[in-house]
Amino acid sequence: HYSALEKRLRIHGKRDGLSQLPDGEFIDPLPFTSSEKFFGKTIKSSHGYPFIHSRGFGPHQPIRSNPWPRSSSPGSTLRSAIATGKVEILSEHTAERITMHRGQDAAKGILVVNHRNGVRTELDSSLIVICASTIQSVRLLLNSERNQHHDGFIDPSGQLGCNLMDHISICRFFALSKSKENDSFQNSKKNTLSGAGSFFIPFGTKFKNTSKINFQRGYGLWGGIDRFDPPGWLKQIPESNIGFLIGHGEVLPSHQNKVTLSSKLDRLGIPLPHINCKWGENEKKMAEHMKITIQETITSAGGKVLPLKKLIKLPFIDSFLDNAVALKEEAPPPGYYIHEVGGAHMGEKEEDSVLDRFNRLWRCPNVLVVDGACWPTSGWQSPTLTMMAITRRSCLEALRHQHVQKGH
Repeated sequence: HYSALEKRLRIHGKRDGLSQLPDGEFIDPLPFTSSEKFFGKTIKSSHGYPFIHSRGFGPHQPIRSNPWPRSSSPGSTLRSAIATGKVEILSEHTAERITMHRGQDAAKGILVVNHRNGVRTELDSSLIVICASTIQSVRLLLNSERNQHHDGFIDPSGQLGCNLMDHISICRFFALSKSKENDSFQNSKKNTLSGAGSFFIPFGTKFKNTSKINFQRGYGLWGGIDRFDPPGWLKQIPESNIGFLIGHGEVLPSHQNKVTLSSKLDRLGIPLPHINCKWGENEKKMAEHMKITIQETITSAGGKVLPLKKLIKLPFIDSFLDNAVALKEEAPPPGYYIHEVGGAHMGEKEEDSVLDRFNRLWRCPNVLVVDGACWPTSGWQSPTLTMMAITRRSCLEALRHQHVQKGH
């Protein structure tokens, strides 16, 4: 499923032979900047860290026939679906809840609310695929469950809404002194920052200093140098190249981190989601390790960690930078990097999971939940491609199941 998507979406990358980050079906990687080449060479020789091209999409170059980037639904999968002539888009409506057949063993349809006039309409369906983003998918499920409506579906695990996660992250900017090896260059569209136009240091759980690891799971560092350099007159340190490193770490599921339904309603009369989520001790220890690794990595390449306002002259917005959550010493709170997952996790038994291994509600198998809500743990890699692979896998299984039932 990964391979099919990588080919279809034309993902940039390189075969690196890393067990913690398996190779895929990539088109050529985007080039490193000269500073990134120098940085990677230095940390490989100093620490033996893996240093690879980031995998993903390049900068968007709109064309008249397709102004949307390939990284968006309108520019890729949704565009292809519409081209089949079998898709109808219902805009300005919100899905309120799933409706059930009388025996409560399968979903009948979805109740939607018109934004303009508040009219509720039931859309009948033999198969429902929920992919509304983690929080909203969980909100929809909670509002469809028997605890909320007497005729709702049954969650035998009692886990619906629990185990909400996000990546824990640390961000640092730095200055790298210019040299002959990492002399700055003129930015072009090919060298602007993007998902593939950057570098990655993918540790996973393969840390060199294993004796100092006091936490479970792992993380990776995403970064770039010379990808957004301002004109020289705006630099606080003229003879330098500006870079950043952001660590993303795996967060463990915790029953206390959850989404519930608030007593407050939105303007359509639908209960709002209430989020209660905070970092645990394991995540805090991982964040401390990230800080040390980032500092050591930058220092070994001759760089210096500095606040952004000491790298770039940004008059009138110093107070904004001082209050920017991502620029503070500690990790931003859950939700800041918008990599939320969990709340309706997959599993092998209905007693301890909301969904089965093919993303179906245990007691309502014609409802699939395929976005981040289905994740049993967060992982340390960026989640998008995995979300799409899970979706493809689940939907193909649902279609196969329907064909078998119909005798095809």
